[in-house]
Amino acid sequence: MSFLKRLGPGLLFAGAAIGVSHIVQSTRAGAMYSFELIGVVILANLLKLPILEMGVRYPLETREHLLHGYHKLGKAYLLFFLLITLCTMFIIQAAITVVTSGILMLFLPVGSNILIVAIFVLIIATCILILGKYSFLDTFVKFIIINLSLTCILATALSFKLYDSSKVSYLFNHFDFSKTSDLLFLMALIGWMPAPVDTSVWQSLWYEQKRDYKNAFFDFHIGYWTTTFLAILFLCLGALVMFTKGDSFSPQAVGFAGELVNIFVESIGQWSKPIIAFACLATMISTTLTCLDAYPRVLAAIYKEFKGVKAYNLYNTSLALTVVGTILVSYFFMKNMKQMVDFATLISFLVTPVIGFFNFKLFRMLKKDTKYDGFINIVFIISLIFFSLFTMYFIYQKT
Repeated sequence: MSFLKRLGPGLLFAGAAIGVSHIVQSTRAGAMYSFELIGVVILANLLKLPILEMGVRYPLETREHLLHGYHKLGKAYLLFFLLITLCTMFIIQAAITVVTSGILMLFLPVGSNILIVAIFVLIIATCILILGKYSFLDTFVKFIIINLSLTCILATALSFKLYDSSKVSYLFNHFDFSKTSDLLFLMALIGWMPAPVDTSVWQSLWYEQKRDYKNAFFDFHIGYWTTTFLAILFLCLGALVMFTKGDSFSPQAVGFAGELVNIFVESIGQWSKPIIAFACLATMISTTLTCLDAYPRVLAAIYKEFKGVKAYNLYNTSLALTVVGTILVSYFFMKNMKQMVDFATLISFLVTPVIGFFNFKLFRMLKKDTKYDGFINIVFIISLIFFSLFTMYFIYQKT
C-alpha cells in the first residue's frame, strides 16, 4: 500500500481545517501582532489534540462514530450537539463559501456579483459531492494539501530571506488581554485552531465511510500535525510581509483575497501570481467541499440515531438544506466577511469545553493501556480546564 493510499480522513480533516483558520485567521494574526501569537497557535493545537483525536480513537476501538457514543451517554448529549450544529452550520459554511468566492473572483471579470459567485460555488460543490461522493473528495484533498504545503514552505523561506528587521513598521498595537477587540480576536483564532472541535465527529463519520481502521492513527496524526505546521507558516507570512509594512487586511472577501495572494507574490515573485491564486482557490474549494460534505452526514447520522432506520436519501436531503441555509445567510451577511468569520470562530470557541467534555466522557469509557493514553488523559484534563476558565473569563469581561 503506497503512502498516499494510507491517508484518508486525516487529510480530509486537514482540508476542513486549513481553509479559514489558517488562510484567514493565522495570516491575520501575523499581520496584526507579528509573531506575538505564535505560542498561542502552538498551544491551541496541543490542547485540542485529545479532543479531536477522539474522532479516530473512538471509531478505532468501537467501530462506531462519535454520535452513536453521544447517544449512549444520553439523548440530551445528542440533542445538544444537534442544536450546536444547527446554530452554527449555515454561518460557518457561508463564511467558508464567501472566502472561496472572493478568491475565485480574482479570475473573473471586474464587477462580478459575489453572491452569484457564492451560489455558483455551492451548486458546483453539491454536484461534485453527489456524483463523486467520498472517493473524489478523498483524492482531491490529498493533492491540494501537498500542493499548498510546498507553496507555503517556499513562500515562508523566501520571506525570511527577504526580511529586514530595520524596515519593520512599529505603528501597531501589542496584544492586550484587557482589550476587548484583542480578546475577541484571540478567541476567534483559537476557536478554529486547528479546527472546530465538532470536526472530531466529522472525522468519525469519514472513518466509518472509508472503513480503513488499520492506518487510522497514522492517518490522523499526519493530517493533524500538517495543519499545525501550516498554521505556523501562515502566521509567519502575515508577520514577515504584511506586519513589516504596517498593513492590515480588508474586511471584504475580494479585497482580502487579493491581499492574501500578494503576500505570496511579494515573497516568491510576480511570475507566481496565477499559481498562488490557483493554490489558494483550490485550498478553499477543498475546505468548502469537506464542510459541505460533513454537515449533511452529521444531520443524517443524528436522524438515524433517533429513528433507528437506514434512510439512504437523508444525505442528499440534508445537503440541499445546508445549501439553501448557506445561501440565505450569505445574502444577509455578505457585506463584511471579517465579522462573519469572527462570529463563526467565536461560537466554535465557546462550545469547545462542552464538546470536549462529551469526548472526555467517552475517552474514559475506552480501554487505556499505554503511556501515550496516560499522556492524553493528562492533556485532556488540562485542555478542559483551560478552555472552561478562558470561556468564563470572556463571559466576565462581557458582563
